[in-house]
Amino acid sequence: MTVRKNFTMPDRVAEDLEYLSKKLGKKQSQVVQDLIEEKMAEYETEKKLAELEKISGIFTGMIPEQVNIQWIKANSDN
Repeated sequence: MTVRKNFTMPDRVAEDLEYLSKKLGKKQSQVVQDLIEEKMAEYETEKKLAELEKISGIFTGMIPEQVNIQWIKANSDN
């Protein structure tokens, strides 16, 4: 689905958009779309990192420090 948007911008921004469009060989609407998608990807990454920060350390202390693979092998019934 495609939606038509009509917005205004300062002359300088419009000139920059026209320059980028020519430089990249894309339509101006594609340049705007690409930049928005890029920015959204950055925000999504920041959001995911913030969520990971919330849970980091949640399991700290649940397994004693002396427990490692070698300890598990040495104390297993196999």
